[in-house]
Amino acid sequence: METILRETFQPEELLVLDVSLEHAGHPGITKDSKETHFRIKMKSDSFQGKSTVEQHRAVYEILGPEFKKGLHALEMDLSSP
Repeated sequence: METILRETFQPEELLVLDVSLEHAGHPGITKDSKETHFRIKMKSDSFQGKSTVEQHRAVYEILGPEFKKGLHALEMDLSSP
């Protein structure tokens, strides 16, 4: 996921944290679920002039295949420099 974000958005700042353990026991999350919830903090010129909704949509679009592999949720703090 980090590689995809770096290649796509070329961020000046990127932090990707796996926070899946914070969601253990939630509906749809089994003991075998791994890497389902992530927190992303990213600063990129790509977000310049875009609304928060547009920024989030861009990230969700590029990570679409990851959701098919088991990613369940993202918490995002996105900004431009």
